[in-house]
Amino acid sequence: MSRTSSSGPEQRWQEVLRRVAIALKGRDVGVCEADARGRMHLLAASSAGELGSVAVDEVEATLRELGELRATGPSPRLWVAGRLKPQHWCVTPVCSALPQPPPAGVERRSPERLTLELGGVCIGLIEAPGREATASGAAGPQALLASIAEQVPALLWTTDAALRVTSRSGSGPKSLELLPSRVVGASLLEQYDRGELPAESVDVHRQALAGKSVSYQIRVADRYYDARVKPLRNDGGAIVGVVGLAVDVSDRERALVQARRSQRELEDFVEHTPVGMRWTGPDGTILRANQAELEMLGYRSEEYVGKNVAAFHVDPEVAADTLRRLRAGEALPNVETRLRRRDGSICYGLVSASARFDGGEFVHARCLTRDITERKVAELALAQFKAMVESAEDAVVGKTVDGIITSWNPAATRLYGYAAEEVIGKPITLLAPPDSVDQVRGILERVRRGERGEREETTRVRKDGTHVEVALAVSPILDPHGQVIGATSIAHDITERKRVEQQLLHAALHDALTDLPNRAYLVERVTQAQARGRRDPDYRFAVLFIDSDKFKAVNDNLGHAAGDRLLTEFAGRLRTCVRPGDVVARLGGDEFAVLLEDIVGPADAEHAARRIQDALAAPVLFEGREIVATASVGVALSRPGYTESQDLLHDADLAMYHAKQQGGARFRVFDVIMRESAQARASMEADLRNALERQELRLVFHPIVELHTGRVHGFEALLRWHHPQRGVIPPLEFVPLAEETGLILPIGTWVIAEACRHGRRWEDAFPAAGPLRISVNVSAKQLEREGLVDEVRAALEEAGLAPSRLILEITESMLMKNVDSSTALLQQLRALGVELHMDDFGTGYSSLGQLPHLPIQGIKIHHMFIHRMGARRTDLEIVRSVVELARTLGLGVIAEGVDTVAQRERLIGLGCEFGQGSLFSEPLEPAAASGFLAVPPGQDVL
Repeated sequence: MSRTSSSGPEQRWQEVLRRVAIALKGRDVGVCEADARGRMHLLAASSAGELGSVAVDEVEATLRELGELRATGPSPRLWVAGRLKPQHWCVTPVCSALPQPPPAGVERRSPERLTLELGGVCIGLIEAPGREATASGAAGPQALLASIAEQVPALLWTTDAALRVTSRSGSGPKSLELLPSRVVGASLLEQYDRGELPAESVDVHRQALAGKSVSYQIRVADRYYDARVKPLRNDGGAIVGVVGLAVDVSDRERALVQARRSQRELEDFVEHTPVGMRWTGPDGTILRANQAELEMLGYRSEEYVGKNVAAFHVDPEVAADTLRRLRAGEALPNVETRLRRRDGSICYGLVSASARFDGGEFVHARCLTRDITERKVAELALAQFKAMVESAEDAVVGKTVDGIITSWNPAATRLYGYAAEEVIGKPITLLAPPDSVDQVRGILERVRRGERGEREETTRVRKDGTHVEVALAVSPILDPHGQVIGATSIAHDITERKRVEQQLLHAALHDALTDLPNRAYLVERVTQAQARGRRDPDYRFAVLFIDSDKFKAVNDNLGHAAGDRLLTEFAGRLRTCVRPGDVVARLGGDEFAVLLEDIVGPADAEHAARRIQDALAAPVLFEGREIVATASVGVALSRPGYTESQDLLHDADLAMYHAKQQGGARFRVFDVIMRESAQARASMEADLRNALERQELRLVFHPIVELHTGRVHGFEALLRWHHPQRGVIPPLEFVPLAEETGLILPIGTWVIAEACRHGRRWEDAFPAAGPLRISVNVSAKQLEREGLVDEVRAALEEAGLAPSRLILEITESMLMKNVDSSTALLQQLRALGVELHMDDFGTGYSSLGQLPHLPIQGIKIHHMFIHRMGARRTDLEIVRSVVELARTLGLGVIAEGVDTVAQRERLIGLGCEFGQGSLFSEPLEPAAASGFLAVPPGQDVL
């Protein structure tokens, strides 16, 4: 039924089949023919005699089973068949047309099938008779071969003798990612000179030009290619170039790398696993053993490997029986055996083994051995355990599944007070308080189910009736068959630890100074009150926020001891002002809070607030001195709108803040307007923080003139905020907020620098105006901050303004607040060269005795005295006295608020030199101030 032709086309097929067989790693490949009856005949094979009649019969049966071979009707005449595995064939028809591409998506054909298809096409082309191209331009065999080459999953290229690429085909032209250096027209030598091509590639091409066929590997980035080059000859046999073929084998290389990595990992696992492993041959010879196996028996590798495993067994018959069962294909789990160690001692091993067969032949056995010597001395371990239980510090009690006590160690006697004979045979509930009996029954129920109880903390009763706190762990006792036959409990006395924990918990929730509950405790109680309010619509409560009005002054003037005495006294008095169910808490510093539970309405909260204020207003005696410190109280009443406890505390705090703003020593009940005010304030603060960066802050300049001549003496820089939505905001609306939040510091730095810059510009632009002075107001925060002198120096240097041209105005109240520190700072500023003026002089804060000692050069009379000069003779005399005092001390005088000609004339008559007010000008934008300076010298600005 089979035959092999030695002439005709079959002879030309031989080389194709041989190469296909190489590509399939030496597997058998042949060409079969189907006759008109659908019977198969072997025409050619990759090597003679490789495909017999039985093989052809198998191919025919396979095709017929798949419905590809029919007794009637047209069938492909030739087939290429290859055996991939025993009883597994891959068969493809021979045809001269390209195989159809697969559907879009993943290629489902195996590489073996693709190789056979390619061989079938090549044989089909050899078989097909030569045809001329048709008039319509139909392609001939060469065109078809070129088309095939374009679809080959490899790259084929040729070069001329100068190693310039003359052609390229295969999958490469479809994607230049495949050896982009092999493009038509590219010179391999030029690429080598540019460092784009390794020397090896040029060298093998040169060897091909010398007549050699060379195989090598190419690596580009993370891709690998198996490549081969050979001489390209013309029809006369002369070498005219090089032909090369490269196949992308990246997947194979990665697979090899992964295989080697996996092999190393497996070897590492075998060598370092703590379980003994060995491999034995069919006759019991030890082929290999890991380190754990060698260490378990104490042998070196050369003393163990190569020997028969029976030599190491105390019972050789066990080794023989194991080997026999393995040869029979049986897997052996957990076979106990005795092995002899190198030092002569016996090792008890638990062996699990299986055999590996190849083609039905026993190759080797794999054995895992665990050392179970310790299990064989369990009796000793049990005796030791019993001794441990007897000497344990913890109480160990054995019981049946029904809770009847069966064992009782000495520690249990010390913990519970019962002797063993008093409790053995009694129920374990003897030790449980009445409210814990159900808990004990639940533990026993879990034990009966075989569950190991989690360690839990509970209370037990001693013989004398006292309670003891224990940490209890209960475990089931199992028989050899895994059935629960009892339980063991271990109890550790934690009474002392519980006491310490209670102390720590108290410390965590209470204030150390006053022993009042702290904020965390209060928040939890308020949260509970809110939950109760959600359950009971009739339940009402209130939170009072209390803050001492003069605590900081007490701390600063009398010291922290006095402050602590005041706080503890406040705490004691607050306790007397509330009911037993209410909560008094210290939140921190001088802030306290009270939770009033179960009130009838707002009147109850207001009454409590008055009671608290009366109690706190009484003097506190400290070291023979009486301290009087009132308090401001904010009240927030519960209502459905509150969801978080912090919201209620926040609103009580807002109400307290409003009480303090109104002078303190009073209480306020929260309303929504307070929150809106606070939100507006927070919004303004947020906007103010960005005002500098957004260039929303600007300066206007209020002229200061010589009263007698009207000549411009200088300008006072005044701050304005040009808000994008609210327009121009006057200083009184935002400067106090800036002071409170500390934003006045960067703003003040900017004001000084900006004023100096304008002063320098006007000095350069209007030299005829004479020495022009710029006055800047300095805030209390700036005076308290270190570095003010450096900031002023930097502003002067950056603007190039002489220090004598800058005047810093400081209010009388700020100077008098801390005379010593103020004087030291003023002396540093004076040493810098700037002038210092006392602002708002006469408002009642200064001490005339301190005035001569302050390093100031001028004073400004408050505008209220100027306004009332004509109406009240007292104010006129005050102004006269101030001017005369300034003249006596050598100080300059500036009158604020000069709004009428009569005021100007009176001030001139009193000897006042300078003034500012609406009579001369309102505050001016910088450009308008420049126009003001343009008035010719000596001309009255009026």
